[in-house]
Amino acid sequence: MRFVDEATITVRSGKGGNGCVAFRRERFIPKGGPSGGDGGKGGDLIFKGSNKLLTLYDFRLKRVYEAKNGQQGLGSDCYGKSADDQIVELPVGTLVYEVFEDGSEKLLADITENELEVLICKGGKGGRGNIHFKSSTNQTPRYAEDGFPGEEKRLRLQLKIIADVGLLGLPNAGKSTFISRVSAAKPKIAAYPFTTLTPNLGVLDDGMGNKLVIADIPGLIEGASEGLGLGHKFLKHVERTRFLLHILSAEDIGEDEPFAGFKLLDEELRLFDKTLGEKKQIRVVNKIDLLSPERLEEIKKAAQDEGLDIHFISALNGDGVEDLVELMWERFTLLNKEEDDEQQA
Repeated sequence: MRFVDEATITVRSGKGGNGCVAFRRERFIPKGGPSGGDGGKGGDLIFKGSNKLLTLYDFRLKRVYEAKNGQQGLGSDCYGKSADDQIVELPVGTLVYEVFEDGSEKLLADITENELEVLICKGGKGGRGNIHFKSSTNQTPRYAEDGFPGEEKRLRLQLKIIADVGLLGLPNAGKSTFISRVSAAKPKIAAYPFTTLTPNLGVLDDGMGNKLVIADIPGLIEGASEGLGLGHKFLKHVERTRFLLHILSAEDIGEDEPFAGFKLLDEELRLFDKTLGEKKQIRVVNKIDLLSPERLEEIKKAAQDEGLDIHFISALNGDGVEDLVELMWERFTLLNKEEDDEQQA
């Protein structure tokens, strides 16, 4: 299945059923009064968050979603049946924008939780039957009310992955190897740039019911904020992560500016969105298995001289990975505590 994070669709709620024109014709009541019942309400169209969906691919295949119409009213004062609501499941993290004829947009919903339901189009009200139109001057009304129309909207759906940790790095930094080692995710791994063409999700479980979701963001390059490489296509997925794990390959460490790779992507984040540049990071140098012990010590000293807190690992053989995962859990727990303190303040 292809990863699709944008789609445009049309949605409609159901029309209300028409009211009924009918008269009582029971035995011994040859000239009974009006008995036409009301029409049923049209179905609402509702969006519902689902953790089972990871892409908007289905919404590229099917572009129109409709709720059913309410049933027409019946005689003997019987009301028409209201239509069932049409519930459409969306991946958690989907933004729903209404698109107007002039091209402007309005945010209608942000599907941030599993099972969260949002009413998008309200079904039309059923029309009143002729029983409602009897009066002292008109004992036999021969008209009823038509059902009210439903709503129709053109929507743009945009998916932004919600994860605790955003895994960030230049192409071929070893992010896919890392996420496959620490979680059950099985991303494609190969020794060439842009192996990861879609965000991969990995989940860490501490065995006590706590889960840490990691989003492996496809490799970014210089100019990503301007759309170069995979550019804007994936930078937006960094926005909803709580903190970043920024990985630099030992292969990308030069002599003059050993940590230029960190600075390059930091600048791209700031250019794309200032708040991204301020997001908290854990900096990691990966593939230390490619370095001699002497070279590794030189790089560690360079980090110390620049005042950088950098963690050194080999995702391939596991060196330093356990300590890094422990640090990620500590950061996760601290963020939860800070958020709880803010809510209680």
